[in-house]
Formats: sequence, structure tokens, C-alpha cells
Amino acid sequence: MKNRRVWIIRIVAIVLAALMILSIGAVLLQTFALDAVPVTGDSAHSKLPIFILIGAVALIAVCVVVPTFIKKK
Repeated sequence: MKNRRVWIIRIVAIVLAALMILSIGAVLLQTFALDAVPVTGDSAHSKLPIFILIGAVALIAVCVVVPTFIKKK
């Protein structure tokens, strides 16, 4: 029962991280689309979505890789 609960938590974490990657990907597409359209005002773009995307990929890697190293025998 406890093992099943751990897997459910991992699956939920991976699904949420994947949703985070998809949403940040959409923000990145919008950010790059702004470069194609002339804008008035400041042209400095934030790099925050790129950092959040890297964080989401790292979270998925941690959720998948770390449990293989922590297995109890």
C-alpha cells in the first residue's frame, strides 16, 4: 500500500512538471513571437521563462533519476 502511494505521488509530480514545461513553452513561443512584431517602448525581454523551463526539466530528471539511486533493498 505504501509503495503504491509513493508511485502515485511520483506520477502526479511528473505530470505537473510536464504541464509546467508545456505552459513555459507556450510563454516562450509568445516571447519569441514578440521579436517578430515591432514594438514601441523597451525591447528588453525577460529570460525568466527560460530559467523556469530549465527548472521544470531538472524537476522531471530528479523525479525519475533520484528514486533509482535511493532504492531500499
